[in-house]
Parts: sequence; structure tokens; C-alpha cells
Amino acid sequence: MNTKRLLLFCTILFTSCNISYFDNEIEMKWSGDLNIPIGQINYTLKDLFQELDINDFSEDAEGNMSFNYIESISGGENTSYNVAIEDLSNFIEIESPLSAAIFNAAGVNSPHTITASEIAPGIPNPLIRSEKITRQKIQKFELTKNLTGASFIDGQLIIDIASTFTVDINVTVEIPSLITKSGNVPYQTSEKITSLGKQLSIPLENYTIDFTQNADNLEPTTNNFVINVTSEFDFKLGDTVKDDEKISVEANLTGAETAVVYGDFKQESFSFSSQSLNLDFFDSFDQGAITFANPKIKIKASNGYGFPIGIDLSKIRAVNQTSTLNLKYDNDQGPENMVVINGIETYSSEAPSAITEIIMDKTNSNVSDLFSLKPTEITLDVIGNANPINKLPNLNFFASNNKGFEAELEIEVPLEVKFENIELTKSMEFNNGEDIEDLVNFVLVLNTENSIPLSGNLEIIFLNNGVDLNVSKSFVAFAAADTESNGKSSEYKTTTTEVTFSENDLKKIKMATAIDINCILNSPEEKNSVKLLGINDLIVNVSTKANIKL
Repeated sequence: MNTKRLLLFCTILFTSCNISYFDNEIEMKWSGDLNIPIGQINYTLKDLFQELDINDFSEDAEGNMSFNYIESISGGENTSYNVAIEDLSNFIEIESPLSAAIFNAAGVNSPHTITASEIAPGIPNPLIRSEKITRQKIQKFELTKNLTGASFIDGQLIIDIASTFTVDINVTVEIPSLITKSGNVPYQTSEKITSLGKQLSIPLENYTIDFTQNADNLEPTTNNFVINVTSEFDFKLGDTVKDDEKISVEANLTGAETAVVYGDFKQESFSFSSQSLNLDFFDSFDQGAITFANPKIKIKASNGYGFPIGIDLSKIRAVNQTSTLNLKYDNDQGPENMVVINGIETYSSEAPSAITEIIMDKTNSNVSDLFSLKPTEITLDVIGNANPINKLPNLNFFASNNKGFEAELEIEVPLEVKFENIELTKSMEFNNGEDIEDLVNFVLVLNTENSIPLSGNLEIIFLNNGVDLNVSKSFVAFAAADTESNGKSSEYKTTTTEVTFSENDLKKIKMATAIDINCILNSPEEKNSVKLLGINDLIVNVSTKANIKL
């Protein structure tokens, strides 16, 4: 019999471990009844998870292990906050103070050239007078939001002043809604208007706009545009006047583009990108229950908008093959299940994004229950809105050039767990060959030294092309290491196990093409949780007792 193949058969159950020591030939003598030391296997808990193709792990300097996932969500299409300032036209008309009644009082008809200062001795001519008349026009923008202000980067305001008077008229145009960026004062100009009229062009890039102006200036409003026109009349001898003369002012605001708009965006909905997290970790586990002591979800959000954003977490859910569980977050500073992401409070083109960090753990959420469900995925179906805590009014702004919204969800699940009959299955091919024909029976002897705070029961199943050959062995492979008050193992626990295969077993084993190894892991019954460290290891000394026909 090829001795090396016999040794390989005796250790095939542990192929998930490092067995490179079998590369060296082992000298043996055969006498029928044998007690053969095979070798020592030493692997850490970290090795075990690597064998299970669990790769999403991190390990700190003290050996504490956790599995970690990071996923990002960003603001979706939220163009409704970028309020467009529509074109607007204002028209104001000021009629001559010389009415038909005044012409009648002067005893003349319109039109008339003033030639006398008195209509009778000692009675002044009523056509000779100085008068100032002001008209105000308030126009409301039809906007999608209630705006209080904006800062322009483009556009213009064209003011056309026309006159039907034959004399020159002093006209003052004041726009309290339009504020200079340089001096922070309302736009105002005074012009002498002839019958030819005049056109004024105001580049909006030099101005901000105040939408809160109204007639009495007492109660602020929104979306208003106010223009005041004052005409100063001074009729004297030699002037030709009529009773139907007028001054008209038309102001057209066109092509306005803004760097920032200010206002109350109410509780407008805010959209996010959405995706799911596939959790490969749980694919390696089958039956049983896992309870995680302290998993965490940290949300770190960067908000480049001028308003707070509420993220409704109630649609985040863990999903497995049979059930789902929605996240519950007890927010002591806002609505339940709502995370409030702060916005930039004061606009500046150089202002950094506002950063908000939220940690959800066992003290304020059901995160532990989510991961104890052994989910195959975490669905991040998040919804949100502006101003989750309505202040009535809300002092918001939206900059056209903004840094957007980004949130990073970092899931950290430390391996501080309670395992209840967690079953791990490993399959491997089995090529028995002809070298075991002379084997009558053998006993597999395992001496283990275990610093992992989990006990392990093994079940070995021989299969022929997927069909169970009904040759299975179940046994306690190793006992859990004792733990200290912090849940970490304190020392090695030793266990000796013997597994006997009979001659009848071997007849079936000869037909085997594969082996399934089921390992059932359990935490100590008296512990709510134990900490699994990457440096925890299991040392297995393997030997056989065999009877062979010679």
C-alpha cells in the first residue's frame, strides 16, 4: 500500500487547513496494527473565514474582527430647487397734473401756451405750478418657490421712459427690489426726459434682488418686484401745455440667471440614488441563529445645499429568503426614523459642505435585529425631504453651483456574537483509489488545542455522485475555549476525539466520490456573546489507529 496516500485519506477532512507538511515523505514501518502520528494542523479563525470565502473582514491591532461594508448614496435629480427667474414686465404711467378742470379754471382751452402769470389782477394763473407725482407698481413673479432674494450673474433690466410733454420732465426711477452688490443700496436714477424719451440698460450681474418688498414695507412678502416712478413738473411762462400729456415707464427684466436664490423651500421632497448591499457573509452560513451584540451603521453625509435634508430610514430593510425587517431609528432630536442632515447656514461661493455624522447602534435602533436576520441583502430605498423640522418660515438658499449631496453608509458588524447551531458545510472531491483495499478498519484520533470561544461538532458524510452512502459520523471535534469578562478567550481548551470506521463502512467509502463536512458551531451557553478574534487559533494533532491485511 502507498503509505502517503493512506495518510492523505486520514486527513482529507481537514483540507480547509494548511496541509503543506504532507509534501515531505514520511518514513513508516508496517506491522498490521498501527498507531501512526500524522502531523499537526494550526490555523486561525481568520483562516477559517478565508476558507469560507468570506472576504469583507477587517482586523484591528488587537485581533478584533468585524465585517464591513461601505455604500454611498447621492442626491438625485433635484432641479426644482434651482428656481428660474422668469422674464417680467412692469408698466407705469403718470398723467399730467394739468387736468381739463384746471384749463377751465384758467379760462383757456387745451393745448395752450402760457403767456400771462395772472388770469385776473392778483389771481395767479393755475397753469403755472410745480408738482411732484409718484406712482408705485408691484408685480409678482410666478415662481415655483416662495423666494425672498437672489443674486444675479446674468440678465438685464431695460427701462424705457417715454414722454408726450413738449417740456422737459425730471423723472426718478427707484427700484427698492434691486440692490447694488457694491454699495448694498436700492437702484435709483434721476433723468431729464424730453419728448424723445430715454432708454436705460441695467446689467443684472451687478445686483441682487429683494423679493420681500411691498407697499407699506411692514410685512415682508415673497416673489415681489417693486418699482417707484416719480415725475417732477414745473410749468412756467412760455410753456405749451395740454391736459392729456403723460409720462410712461416700461421696465422689462429678461434673461435673469442667478448664482443663488433664497427663500422657503417648505418640505419639498428630495430624491436620492438607491441601491442594495449584497451580504456575501451570510451565504456561508445555513441553519441556526446568529445574534450580533453591537453592529453599527454610521452615516456620514456631506450636504452642499442651503437647507437641511431629512432622510427617512424606514424603507431601509434587511432581506433574506423568507422575510424582511425594516430599520427602526429612535431619533431623539427629530421625527422617528428620520436622520436630519444639516445644510450650509450662510451662503458663500467658497463655503464648504456641511458635514453630519449619525451612528445607529443598539442604543437607538434595531440594527442588531437586522443583521441577526442573516440577510442576503440590505435594501437602501431611502426617501427624503427638505426642512424635516419645519420652522415656518425656513431660511433656505440654493446655489446653482453647489457641491451636491453625498452620504456614505458604513456598516460595521464586530464579531461579538452568539452562535446557536450555526452550520458550516464544506464539500470536497474524494478519490479513494485502490490503496485502501487492504484496510480492515481504522480510528481517526484528534487531539485539539482551541483558543476560539466556540465549540465545534463535526459530521462527515460520504457521497457517490451526490447520493448519500449512509456512512456518516457525528462527533464533538473541539470544546470552546474559556472566556474572560470581556468575552475574549483566555487560554487553550484541549479535547481528544476518536472516530472509528468499520470494515462495513469502508466498503461503502470505496464507492465515495465526494465528502461533505458539516461543522456546527455554538457559543458557550452561559454567555450572551463572545468575541471572535482573528488571532484565535485551533491546533489539531492528527493520528490514526489502523488494522491492515498484510
